[in-house]
Order: sequence, then C-alpha cells, then structure tokens
Amino acid sequence: MQCPVCNHENGDAQFCERCGSNLTQTNSSPSLVKNPESAAASEPEYTRWSSTQNTSSETPVRPNTTSVSTQKQQTTESTGTNDHASAGDNSSNQWNNIVQNEKVQQAKEVSKQYLSYFLSVLARPYQTMKTVGDQHSLNGWLTMALIAVLSSTYFLITFSRIGMDGLFIGGFVRPLLFTVIILIASIALMYAILKIEKITFRPKTLVAQFGTLLVPAVVSLVLANLFIIISYSIAIALLVISYIIIFVALNSVLFHYPLNRTKAAIDSMYSVLIANVVVFFILYRLLGEVIMGLIGLMLSPFGRL
Repeated sequence: MQCPVCNHENGDAQFCERCGSNLTQTNSSPSLVKNPESAAASEPEYTRWSSTQNTSSETPVRPNTTSVSTQKQQTTESTGTNDHASAGDNSSNQWNNIVQNEKVQQAKEVSKQYLSYFLSVLARPYQTMKTVGDQHSLNGWLTMALIAVLSSTYFLITFSRIGMDGLFIGGFVRPLLFTVIILIASIALMYAILKIEKITFRPKTLVAQFGTLLVPAVVSLVLANLFIIISYSIAIALLVISYIIIFVALNSVLFHYPLNRTKAAIDSMYSVLIANVVVFFILYRLLGEVIMGLIGLMLSPFGRL
C-alpha cells in the first residue's frame, strides 16, 4: 500500500515504514472526487432535479424596468399637465379677482368723487358751472342718468299704486326713454346754436356745464319719489319743478356764452326761443299725457293719502 504522505510502498502494513502515517485511516476515508461529471452522473435523478429546481428558484427575477420607467414617466407627465392646468386656473382666477377688485375700487372712487361734486354744486350751481371743464363731463352724464332713472322710478311707483296695466313698460321703460330723449335733444340744440353763433367751445365742457345745472333737478326728483306715499299733489309739483329746471339749465348754459357777437343768419334771441319750443314740444308729446293724467289725481279723492 502506498503512503499518501511520502508515496512509500509499504505492502500490507497498517503504518508507513518511512513516515509512520496510519495507512488504515487513509484507506477507509472516502476518496476525493476527481471527475465532477462522473460524480454528477452517479447522483440519483431526483437529487439532480431538486438541485436544478433550487438553482432556478434561487435565480432572481429581473423586473421589467423599461415598462416601470415608462409608467413613471407617463405618471410624471400627467401630473405635470394637471399641475400646469391647475396653476393656469388659479392664475386666471386670481386675475379675474384682481380685475373685479379694480373695478370695484374704481366704482367706489367714482362714487366718492361724484358725491363730493354733487354736494359742492348743490350749494352754488351757477357759480360752479362757470368753473367746470372737460374732466367733469362724466359727472354731467351721471347727473343726467340719475334724472332719467329717478323720473322713471316716480312713474313706476305711481302706476303701481293706482293699479294700472302694463306696469313695467308704461311705468318705467317709456318714461326712461322719453327723459333720455329730452336731455339729449337739449344738448344737441345747445351744440347747434353755439355752432350757428360761431362760438368756440368744447363739447365735453358743454355737457359738464349742462349736467352741473341739473343737480337741483336730481334733488327735486328724489323728494318727488319720497312724497308719493304722502301726497300726490306735492309729488307731482316736485316732478314738474324738475322738468322746469331742464329749461332753466338749457338757457343758462346758452347765455353763459357770448351770443350775438357775429352777424349770424338768425338773432340769438330767436335761436334760444326755438330751442326752448323744441324741448317743450318733445316734453309735451312724450310725457305730457302722462303728467297731465297724474295731475288729474290731485282732484281725485286719492289726491292726499
């Protein structure tokens, strides 16, 4: 027997004669597997199958990184689109709020300016009329708008109290249109007369001057609307006074300018007279029947309530 340590041939001895190694233990120990393929072949079938299954089961499965990244990218893009849309909506809402707030602030400023203008004019209308300019034209238009609305409100309340048919059309829309026509006709007549007289003027200043002298008419119409529930006679008298103020304002504005300075085709006296007749005719045709009908209420049993 060859010694595995020193390769000495010892025959059948149990120990090596040269190095003394135990030959029995070496012989009885399992031999080293020199050929792995033969060892694998010598393994039973179920052993090889189970090891193959374990190996395959232990192999990590790689996730589909491409699909996952694509889904993440799509999710990110959709989230970004939604965020952009929501940001756009928020910015548009903020802009609308800013615009609305600016309009509200402008309306408040205009109201404050008009109130101070109204109170100052009410004390001395004619003196204020001499100092107004183009910047007061808006106040003039606001004053005329108030006259139209207040006169229409007066007829609406009156018609509702006497129970007339066609309340909204006959009691509000028609008086509103009639009053607007009368005021615009007055401005057009003043403009025409000043052009005939060849007087240099500014149309906006003309509107401001006419509107300034109409401020007392606004007060008269407010009182007329309040006195409807107290006495028809007082209310109608205040209504008539408000329309008389329109004639007074027209003549005051015209005579404020230096008329009859040039040789016009017609004398200034007759041109102003024609303007008054035209305005009176329009007033009579549009509101005369309504006003005369309301004056008739003063003679009725319901003249004082």
